[in-house]
Amino acid sequence: MANRFFLLTMFMVFAQLTNAQKASCPSVYSMCYCQVSYPGIILDCDANYDSPESIRERLEFYKPYGPIMSLRIQGIGDYFNYVPDDFLAGNQIPEVKFICSHGHSTKGNMLMLSSRAFTDSTDVCGLTGNVTFSDCNMRDFDSTTLTNCNQLKKLAFMDSHVDRIRNLPTLESLTNFTVYSRSLWSYASQKGLSQITLAPGALLANLTYLDLTGNSLGDDSIEFIPQLRFLQELRLEGNNFTSVTNLTNAIDLHTVSMTLNSSATNVSIWLPNPRSQFRHLSAKFYSISSSMVYDVALLEGMFVNDVINFEFKMDEFQEDVFLSPLQSNGLTIYLNSNSRITCGCRISWLIRDNRPLLDRVYNGICVDGRSFATIPLEEVSCCSTDSLLRRISFLQKENDNLKANQNARCSREEALPAQL
Repeated sequence: MANRFFLLTMFMVFAQLTNAQKASCPSVYSMCYCQVSYPGIILDCDANYDSPESIRERLEFYKPYGPIMSLRIQGIGDYFNYVPDDFLAGNQIPEVKFICSHGHSTKGNMLMLSSRAFTDSTDVCGLTGNVTFSDCNMRDFDSTTLTNCNQLKKLAFMDSHVDRIRNLPTLESLTNFTVYSRSLWSYASQKGLSQITLAPGALLANLTYLDLTGNSLGDDSIEFIPQLRFLQELRLEGNNFTSVTNLTNAIDLHTVSMTLNSSATNVSIWLPNPRSQFRHLSAKFYSISSSMVYDVALLEGMFVNDVINFEFKMDEFQEDVFLSPLQSNGLTIYLNSNSRITCGCRISWLIRDNRPLLDRVYNGICVDGRSFATIPLEEVSCCSTDSLLRRISFLQKENDNLKANQNARCSREEALPAQL
């Protein structure tokens, strides 16, 4: 048995050494710089003076020298303006990067993709990990080019000009989808992406990271988000949304940030409930306008030591919206320091009846400039006692629940000796 184990170990070591020996870079002049990186090779190609067909020939040429682990094509411009059929030449490549030199202008060079750019003659997709497009002028991106790319894990457009992403198919392994638009391109009618559509029946079931920061998306482009059950991080800043997408089913979510436009005056927020893990949630909500005042009409979710930042202005801090979440397990709320909240009896539910919760509300400032914590109790002592009665009722229910749990535990302990 020991001999068999020794022979098996030696065979595995020999196989690894053989694979390492297979990976090599030939001593030939090429616009693609080759570097050995176990268990294969890395290619860094210069598209400044090379056509797509020439680079495809290089990919075919390097096949016998080891699996291509990474392909980086930089300087995409005059000579390289489209990605033809079977561009990867039948290679299965875990990391592919297209880096363009389009000068952040929509006039001039473009990068276009064939519908079979990454698919070989047997309909096998060569993208087996990540694909990134950086600084590329692409206009419309027809996602049918990603059909059958079920090993694709990350799809990223980094500061590229993409008007629309159409017909995104089901991508079974996709966990990271990023369309990050840092700047407005010259001659563009809008900043970044204006629309995303999924193909009929398509799902991105395993997506855990979604970043659509800095685009011009509306509500119709994020209708698929409520289906993302395993989403962990969601970044939607700098867009044109009128409402907060429903995140009730995102049981793994720990980070969310979102910008609302000036039409979103009444804001309803549904955060994860239930939660699959007790990693705290950080949520930030911004406004496209620094002067716009919003009304949070609903805040629901399962809160466990979470932090919510309302970066937009508010003028109401209502009991029926915020009391129940604040009474949950450790929720902390940060208000915009420029918000001026209507106080007096409108805030007595917090200042008088639930004063311990004041420590969980930061930047609470009244219209007259005083902070919530500095308002004396006598100033709200004559306000309606409805909220106080609700507080007493809440405490009574908590006490009844504690008694019921204690009685049940005692009954089990009394029954235990009899069973023994």
